Amino acid sequence: MDEQNKLKTKLNLEANKNGSMAQDFNEVKKLGKEMNSAKTGSELKQEDNKTSDPLQSE
Repeated sequence: MDEQNKLKTKLNLEANKNGSMAQDFNEVKKLGKEMNSAKTGSELKQEDNKTSDPLQSE
């Protein structure tokens, strides 16, 4: 990759860092679908005898 392409890639990455978790609405929709298919803590315990991630303290 030549230097000009490296610079363009770096600028594109910096421009996409907008302070939000998702970069655009399509990503928001994708993440929403992933969250809908994720198992809840009680589902994990019943089906797989696993526990969910611990709560994070501030």
